[in-house]
Amino acid sequence: MKKSFHNNTIHLNSEALKSISYDEDTHILEATFSNNRTYQYIKMPKRVWKDFLKTITAGKSAGAFINKRIKPFYKYVEIS
Repeated sequence: MKKSFHNNTIHLNSEALKSISYDEDTHILEATFSNNRTYQYIKMPKRVWKDFLKTITAGKSAGAFINKRIKPFYKYVEIS
């Protein structure tokens, strides 16, 4: 099991996501979904994280972003 990190966790008011965080040193995005499953997406560039932050700041769907820009392109590990 991979170690979870919570130093920069953002808690979301989203149907799909409960929380999300990104570790700039390891390039791992950690997402906890509404079904309480947590995944780490590996080798995700910082630019994608910044795009995600812009998306949620603009009030757009966090779940849609994950489904279109992250899930199809980055390997993941379920950690819980």
